[in-house]
Amino acid sequence: MAKADGHNEQCTMDNVQWKKVRFDDFFSMLPTNTLSRDKLNSQRGTYQNIHYGDVLIKYPFCLDCDKYDIPYINDDVKFNATEVKDGDVIFADTAEDDTVGKCVEVLNVGDRKIVSGLHTYFCRPKYKLALGYLGYFLNSNHFHDQLLPYIAGSKVSSVNRTSIACTYISYPDSLPAQRRIAAILSAADKVIEQTRQLIGKYKSIKQGMIEDLLKPKEGWKKVKLGEVGEIVTGSTPTTTKLEYWDGEYNFYSPADFDDNVYCTKTDRTITKAGLKTGRPIPANSIMVACIASIGKIAINRTEGITNQQINTIIPNNEYDFLFLYYLLLFNVEKIKGKAAQTTIPIINKEDFSNLEFIVPDLGEQNRIASILLSLDEKIAAEQLVEEKHIEIKKGLMDKLLNEI
Repeated sequence: MAKADGHNEQCTMDNVQWKKVRFDDFFSMLPTNTLSRDKLNSQRGTYQNIHYGDVLIKYPFCLDCDKYDIPYINDDVKFNATEVKDGDVIFADTAEDDTVGKCVEVLNVGDRKIVSGLHTYFCRPKYKLALGYLGYFLNSNHFHDQLLPYIAGSKVSSVNRTSIACTYISYPDSLPAQRRIAAILSAADKVIEQTRQLIGKYKSIKQGMIEDLLKPKEGWKKVKLGEVGEIVTGSTPTTTKLEYWDGEYNFYSPADFDDNVYCTKTDRTITKAGLKTGRPIPANSIMVACIASIGKIAINRTEGITNQQINTIIPNNEYDFLFLYYLLLFNVEKIKGKAAQTTIPIINKEDFSNLEFIVPDLGEQNRIASILLSLDEKIAAEQLVEEKHIEIKKGLMDKLLNEI
């Protein structure tokens, strides 16, 4: 098979010919090490190590070594190594879900000595393609769908070398076309990264503000949670009674809480009959996980009930519900510290009610809550922008990386 050439630098994607090559004909598989995290550090060393966990979670599809931190191997650790070069691809062969097979194409290695680590496949292409193309193609649905039949395992998923060798690599038989695809998708990644940086900036500002605003000041008073409102512990309606489930009311569990202030959607819902089996909580109550996922906090937008893992504060008129949310969020470690050290950590209703905090008057609560909410609204708005750009990128990948 002829290698892709560099003719027709001005080509478009129209009428471009595509090639299709088996994985094991396209790549050479090179040795990796088996070093665990405790053999690595973030500061210094002769060799750097690409760990499968970073491939799955931390790194983008194209790993620019100038922009991302790669752990160092401790100098006293012995290992066999084949050094990574620009254009090499590192696959994660293990994951907790079907993200197994995510990979990175390594770029801008420079003078660095980098090796491929535990639970990775280290692949060197035999064909010269435009840098960046493989990083996007190998993470596309077009390629990953080929892996799905070969993924094995229940709690931990994996894909073996024999299986991955049966997949196919597709690419335009034109370097300019490959470059164009990589450039378009790289531009999409830059927009996403800029949005993430803005989100990070707002979060950093919020952290500084919350520490300053919620630090107790002169004139604030000490109260117990049980004094700021009614404390309600949730319960779960009988699951065998179908008339209780799939209704118009939310059934809240800690799994429904995320980083947002409000919990607006739940995995399960209940009917009015199901609502009556528990203690309904009105909108704008503060829900706090007190079993297992201790410290997860959210406010409900609409009436509903919670499961038994949650203690809910229904505040009285002297307390701003948003202020209480931020106060508890700021003191989440204090809440966790109240948990009984049992097999499953738990804070009972009495202990939860007796937690003490120092709070200002209602007017100051309103002011603090307003400032912090405005920052959270900015964060939420940028997160929606990020989600939109991620969907746009997915659409571009589906369109650009399928053979025409």
